[in-house]
Amino acid sequence: MSRTLSAPASGLATTLATAALIGATVAALPAPAHAAVTLDCTGGPVTIDDSTEDYTLTGACSAVILNGSNLTVTLTSATTVMVTGANVDVTATGAIGPVVVTGSNSSLTAPAAPSARVDASNVDLRVPALDRAVLVGSNNKVVADQGAKVKVKGANNRVKYRKLAKVVVRGANNTVKVRAGRTKVSVRGANNVVRVHRRG
Repeated sequence: MSRTLSAPASGLATTLATAALIGATVAALPAPAHAAVTLDCTGGPVTIDDSTEDYTLTGACSAVILNGSNLTVTLTSATTVMVTGANVDVTATGAIGPVVVTGSNSSLTAPAAPSARVDASNVDLRVPALDRAVLVGSNNKVVADQGAKVKVKGANNRVKYRKLAKVVVRGANNTVKVRAGRTKVSVRGANNVVRVHRRG
């Protein structure tokens, strides 16, 4: 037995269906993207305290200090980079100076840096020419091409180098892999895995 709607009910059903379709279409549209904030930091320091913004830093910066959270920052170069806020993503297109990260869930990518210190958790560093690194915390990751020394203190950290002269591990469940060259190794703690091409 089929039911047919009266003309008013049929019109109401069509209106509701159309409204639902329009609502679904509007809900599916992405929110408009906000424009990145561009700052010229040529020769001067920059401190960013705001949160949930995208920044492009132009020129050769001196100190870059990122206190805000949920930031995306692109820069050319800097004499130092300090990340204290959480959920900060930094991309440098040129070499940068020493890096200090104390904000968790952050990442930094740069072609070169002389040193990096991470006093946080869930930080991802991708710096091909990273000479020295100290990781204090857990679930941090470093990927680099070559360096002089890495010290790992904490748990569940991962380090990958192509060549590394020395590695010191203090903690548990850390993984270090060095693919080439000779590496001096010092390890203390439980369940650490250190694989080097040749021990020196």
